Amino acid sequence: MSGNSRKRLDLNLLSSMKLGLLLLLLLGIMASLGSFFPQGQPPGFYRVYYGELPGRLIVFLSLDHVYRSWWFLTLAALFALNTLTCSLKRIKKTPDLRSRGSVILHLSILVILAGAVISGVMARHTYVEIGTGKSLDLTAMGFPGYSLRVKEFKVEYYENLQPKQYISSVSLKTADGQEIEREIQVNRPLKYKGLKIYQASYGWLARGEAVINGKEVPFELASGRELDTDPDKNERLAFFFIPDFDEQGDTLHSRSPLPNNPRLVAVLFQDKQVMAREVLAEGETRGVGGYPVTFSGYLYYTGLEIKKDPGVGILYAGFVILLLGLVMRYLAPEKH
Repeated sequence: MSGNSRKRLDLNLLSSMKLGLLLLLLLGIMASLGSFFPQGQPPGFYRVYYGELPGRLIVFLSLDHVYRSWWFLTLAALFALNTLTCSLKRIKKTPDLRSRGSVILHLSILVILAGAVISGVMARHTYVEIGTGKSLDLTAMGFPGYSLRVKEFKVEYYENLQPKQYISSVSLKTADGQEIEREIQVNRPLKYKGLKIYQASYGWLARGEAVINGKEVPFELASGRELDTDPDKNERLAFFFIPDFDEQGDTLHSRSPLPNNPRLVAVLFQDKQVMAREVLAEGETRGVGGYPVTFSGYLYYTGLEIKKDPGVGILYAGFVILLLGLVMRYLAPEKH
């Protein structure tokens, strides 16, 4: 077989529709694995959740980050090359607008695929809880050079004390040295050069100190969080903040969401059994099953979702090109 014939055969194989459909099927299967297994977790998560051997296999095969794995990117590159060569061949056979629309449809798939790959490789998403007046460096969370400070958080209520709006007043220090001050509300995120910060939730942080094995252990924990006291016995202290404690009631509940009568409930658990429980007023110290606990204060925290996805714009462009191709392919007048 001559060199020209071999090149022609290779080109025909590369631009084959059967090869394109096979690659598309494989990409679909691989992408479904990315939705089946949680992505981006530490290696230990998979060993604990799926078992030692399956967990190690998941990490070894890169199923913990499918969209950034070498084999997924290789399949995507081959499919892109197949689509491009197929489109280039069809361009030579486009006598009318409808035929050109078919080529544009092929190219739109290429653009959408590029956007999806860029999103899979470069997109970042995290959730943070930051107390009022606190700052957080976002570098370790995949947003290098950014830091966020919550200056104030407030909740607006209806007359029946149902939440109306959550508002975080924040200061964002950017990677290029700017400082942006904004209010973030539900459905009104902070946006800066592709970075988006959304208001997601809120809660209370309880501050204080516990003496564990003779050591003073300060804490600032969201309501419901715990401190280990004796891991060998599965013993721990859990803290629950009640903003408006009902002293006349039989149960530990809040009469309203407002901090009118704040209390900290400290509970000592062993496994799932309650060993001791105390209700503390602000500034009070009490022994909880032999562990002195001091309740020193409380503050709001705001829960924020932080996202950056450079592939979104490319995906949108791909869908616009797809619509253009559909219009040209099926709505343009036929050439007679």
